[in-house]
Amino acid sequence: MGIGMRRLALPAVVAVLLVLASGCSAARPSPRTTPDPVEQAALAEAQHPALRDGVPIAPDVWTQLWTPTQAGSAIKKCVYEGSGGVLEFQAAPLAEQTEGMSFRVGVFGDISALAALGDFADQRAVGRLLDSCVALYPIDRRLWLVPEEDRGALYSYDITVLRRCLLAHGQRVPRMPSRDLFESLMGAGAPWNAYDHVTVANRRAWYALADACPALPPDIAVDVTAQRALSSSR
Repeated sequence: MGIGMRRLALPAVVAVLLVLASGCSAARPSPRTTPDPVEQAALAEAQHPALRDGVPIAPDVWTQLWTPTQAGSAIKKCVYEGSGGVLEFQAAPLAEQTEGMSFRVGVFGDISALAALGDFADQRAVGRLLDSCVALYPIDRRLWLVPEEDRGALYSYDITVLRRCLLAHGQRVPRMPSRDLFESLMGAGAPWNAYDHVTVANRRAWYALADACPALPPDIAVDVTAQRALSSSR
């Protein structure tokens, strides 16, 4: 009797397992493969100078959204290497970048002879190099748009959700400042950013991390999007 019952139950068990497996598959969304609206806006901003000046851009030139701090360092390295060590890119302090990337470019070191600059004595060549480097590093500027009334909620999200999520995904995230300092930094235009030390191997890894650990909670992201749309319409 026992054997008969097991034979009768087996098809049912198999059916249940198949249903459960299909249910799990259905509940698990496919990994994202294209930029979301935030990334599209950042890409458009980063690539605009190059497109305006006719500088060619490869179709796959970026891996992640960068914080302003990360982008400043990366662009500096790109300009230095692209000019053969002749030019130095220096990003302005964060508080001066609320309306976009602000920077200066000068001759690296104590080079005084114009001939030593080679091709980069031509300002057009310098501009094209800058365009190509800036296009590589789309920047997430949304922290500057977080309304003052949302700063406390953002701090709570960063300390209880975002930082823990990034650490769980193997990223390096420094300790958070106190809440008072956090809000003071935001008010001064130099917000603390959990993503400042985040790096990924490729765009696929970026999509997975950004979707698992959103930089902003959904309600604040909606506020920021609305504020950006309002600013653009003026």
